[in-house]
Amino acid sequence: MPYSVLIADDDHSLRSVLSSALKKAGYHTVKAQNGKEAIDCVRKDEFDVILLDIFLGDTDGLDLIESIQELNPTASIIIITGHGTTQTAIEASKRRAYWYLTKPIDLKRLLDLVSRAASASNQTKNVKASITSIDADGQGKMVGQSPAMQTVYQIIGRAAFSDETVLIMGESGTGKELVAELIHENSPRSDNPFVVVDCSAIPPTLIESTLFGHLKGAFTDAHIDRKGKFEQADSGTIFLDEIGELPIEIQMKLLRVLQEREIEPVGSSGTRPINVRIIAATNRQLDTAVAQKTFRDDLYYRLNVIPISLPPLRERKEDIPEMIDLFTSQFAQEYQLPKVGISSETIKELAEYPWPGNVRELENAIKRALVMCSGQMLLKEHFSQIFDKTPDNTLDNQDLDQQIFTLLQGEVACYLESDAETGELHATIRAIFEKPLFEIVLEHTEGNRSKASEILGINRNTLHTKLNEYDIK
Repeated sequence: MPYSVLIADDDHSLRSVLSSALKKAGYHTVKAQNGKEAIDCVRKDEFDVILLDIFLGDTDGLDLIESIQELNPTASIIIITGHGTTQTAIEASKRRAYWYLTKPIDLKRLLDLVSRAASASNQTKNVKASITSIDADGQGKMVGQSPAMQTVYQIIGRAAFSDETVLIMGESGTGKELVAELIHENSPRSDNPFVVVDCSAIPPTLIESTLFGHLKGAFTDAHIDRKGKFEQADSGTIFLDEIGELPIEIQMKLLRVLQEREIEPVGSSGTRPINVRIIAATNRQLDTAVAQKTFRDDLYYRLNVIPISLPPLRERKEDIPEMIDLFTSQFAQEYQLPKVGISSETIKELAEYPWPGNVRELENAIKRALVMCSGQMLLKEHFSQIFDKTPDNTLDNQDLDQQIFTLLQGEVACYLESDAETGELHATIRAIFEKPLFEIVLEHTEGNRSKASEILGINRNTLHTKLNEYDIK
């Protein structure tokens, strides 16, 4: 028997086009022009796939999902809309829609998606889909309708109603904290605390106390009992940013929290139960860190229950115009300025720029441009800090490696000629080349300490210590 597809859309032409394409591919199709007809069809027949428009004239397609799932629990529902937003995508996923598509519809992609959806429906016969009814306002915090971001929204929606740990991976500036916030705000814990911890910014000697708290007298400056971040987040969500920077001994204690759901404050002889959902993030390759024995494999597997990989901005350039519009509106309001336009030429140039700093770099570029703009239109000249960079003054990785090698070769050779008999070769060579090495890498990364740490193969706390030691600003 061919798979059966219901097409519920108020656009007669689109219904006909989709029906014709699906019939040619071997599907049985039924059409409905509004929500009432769609429900009537589902009452009469069982469908494998339902293409459901959000705006159906007499109702909101999202509001039909629950009713459809009660009548046809194994159907895979694909939401279709011409007015996609981040929150719509998340809401569709939270309500267990199979996927989410924006108009205009790419028929080849649709046919591939319907094929996978029909197969999924067939595999879940007689299994009722999970339904959630969580309401939250997350719209506007993330933008982008690219396929890569649609996948992210799908995972956010499905992760929100569960209580499993989430590991968010992506380059600096891709919006990892925003994703964590969206998961929390769309979860049953949304009325409780959302606590952010930047693991790379805490001195190693204070990490345990910061996370788990301490008792009075536990150490020299412990004048009072103090709750740690985990207790502050009790009943809510804790977001551990840059989790890869945690010292190995703290990783072991965090593993215990995940396994036992309890913490042990510094100076305490007992444990305290804790009810916290953990979301972690990293811009490092943790699987590589596991192989190098700098990150515990058991902790990695515990954190990586629901992985979310954020694409860099250069891989979703089609989202840049929407981001520009959002940022210009936000910052114009923040600075109490009239909203300005932006030339099509400038948008094209911005879309072609590689954005090593990702969304954060774009956000700051728009902010600078608005401050510098004296007219009603943002032009290329207002982004001079970006467009004036040339290959001559921006090192690629190969150039950087060569410059470091040349520097070290010259400095070490100089030392060997003059002080080879002192017997302190290793320490002296390190003292000679470390400072200029750090200076070159920081210049290459434009002061980005996370990127510098990656290149140097050290954690941010070690880098911070070295910068202070050599008085590098």
